Amino acid sequence: MNDVTMPGLDVTGQGIAGLDISGQGIAGLDLTAQKVPLLSFVTNGISLVAAFIIPAVLFLFMQRKFGGKKVTFFIGCLTFVIFALVLEGIFHSVILAGGRGQALMAKPLLYGLYGGFMAGLFEESGRFIAFKTVLKKSQDDDSNVLMFGAGHGAFEAFYLLLVAGLTNLVFAILINTGNTELVTKNAGASTVESMEQIFKTLKSANPLFYLAGLVERIPALAIHISLSILVWFGAKNKGKFFFFPLAIFLHMLVDGVVAVLSLYKVNAIFLEFLIYIFAGALLCFAIVLWKKYGKIKE
Repeated sequence: MNDVTMPGLDVTGQGIAGLDISGQGIAGLDLTAQKVPLLSFVTNGISLVAAFIIPAVLFLFMQRKFGGKKVTFFIGCLTFVIFALVLEGIFHSVILAGGRGQALMAKPLLYGLYGGFMAGLFEESGRFIAFKTVLKKSQDDDSNVLMFGAGHGAFEAFYLLLVAGLTNLVFAILINTGNTELVTKNAGASTVESMEQIFKTLKSANPLFYLAGLVERIPALAIHISLSILVWFGAKNKGKFFFFPLAIFLHMLVDGVVAVLSLYKVNAIFLEFLIYIFAGALLCFAIVLWKKYGKIKE
């Protein structure tokens, strides 16, 4: 699931190691004149630390609460890497090359449908293949799917918060030290314009916006676990294969709607509200399926 609520680059970050809050700053930098507020570094830091805490806490909680094989958590992580980051990334780089990406973004509805469908297709196919291959012998205990879904969502949280946070941190330091030309001096006009907009956003954004990606991880994790349950029962139960394409459709629906509304610059808080509503509805559906089909091995 894509994170669409962060200012500028969709980033959440980390504070600066050794930051002197007495006013002298880093290497004599006067913090009273900094362009990115100190509080933004703090909230950025909270989000980046959470990138490491979320997977660890989720692993321990899910394992102690529901059991299941520990390795399934890491298989979920690896499935996300292979299908969402590598394979889907390669596909996008080919399809959207040569200006086709910008042309598609100019048509929000098509962009949303494309992005949502590709995310659903690759991620849900990854789950289905994992359940039919490496986890085929683990289908006697349905708690394994909970560990798998938690791993899938946890690694996405780790990846998005870490990459976004480090990006924010680097750009904020460049802004506050007056060295933004290091990333703009050899860039084209359109790239410079985009970077200047990012710098402007980082300087003016409310510090709480750096926590938006962290807030979005809560419903995203619920969605990952819920979709994993759908695909799991579709993969293991005869006559329930339709749960697999249903998961693709539901994934496309949430990602597509959010992508389209983001391009139309709909209020970020409203977008978060929609994501929470969708996550809650999908979780309720997954719970119904779990109560009907789920079996935990004693």
